[in-house]
Amino acid sequence: MKGSIKLALTILVLMLAVAFLGRFLDWMNLPSDRWFWSGTVGALLLLVAVPSVLAVIWRLERSK
Repeated sequence: MKGSIKLALTILVLMLAVAFLGRFLDWMNLPSDRWFWSGTVGALLLLVAVPSVLAVIWRLERSK
């Protein structure tokens, strides 16, 4: 995969992550324990999912 495509995919993933993080933080501000914990789990999920996706994007050509 070309470097420019990898960079574009990286920027796309990071922009989506910021959008989802904003939504999860909004959920945490709602007056319900269920929404608070849903937002917390979602934010923590981003800590695992985003670096994993970025590693897959940047490792695709290295395996060949």
